Amino acid sequence: METLLSFIIADGVLCLADASINHSIVKMKDDEDKIMVLDQHKLLLTAGEPGDRVQFTEYISKNLKLYQLRNGYTLSTSAVANYVRSELATALRRSPYNVNLLIAGFDKETGPALFYMDYLGSLQKLDFGCHGYAAYFLLGLLDRHHKKDLTFEQGVELMHLCCKELQTRFLVSGKYVLKFVSKEGTKVIPFALS
Repeated sequence: METLLSFIIADGVLCLADASINHSIVKMKDDEDKIMVLDQHKLLLTAGEPGDRVQFTEYISKNLKLYQLRNGYTLSTSAVANYVRSELATALRRSPYNVNLLIAGFDKETGPALFYMDYLGSLQKLDFGCHGYAAYFLLGLLDRHHKKDLTFEQGVELMHLCCKELQTRFLVSGKYVLKFVSKEGTKVIPFALS
């Protein structure tokens, strides 16, 4: 029942994730932040089994920090996506992680970037992406309304439209966390549904 949603706008990438942890029909928690800040200009959105999700994201985060300390610079968003894909594919043959990911970032040279990855390690660069049951409802809406040159305000308005669609069509709805990554860095955007 998890929802991950992200899309590129003119000056960055908007990222939204639901804040609930469910087990079967039981809601365990409704204040979980599923958007991990990898560094000042990169976000990792994760969905999947809670244990796998937390363990895998912490493993990735700590290894990227180690790389930065050893080499004195951070990887580009594309390099991070390929590193994560490699680690996920390697784990698939030993002890697989049940995680689906969106990787968002902003690089000085190339601008905003968004990568879609599933639990099998398939990687694709996209302008917008969704994971979870929400994709059944939101991909058509995003195909119609998304443009790469949206302003920040228009992007937040499109996020509200997506969440309104989920409230209307999807039997499970809840709280969401919205973050934005741009050349200024990452920030949490206050996001409340009306």
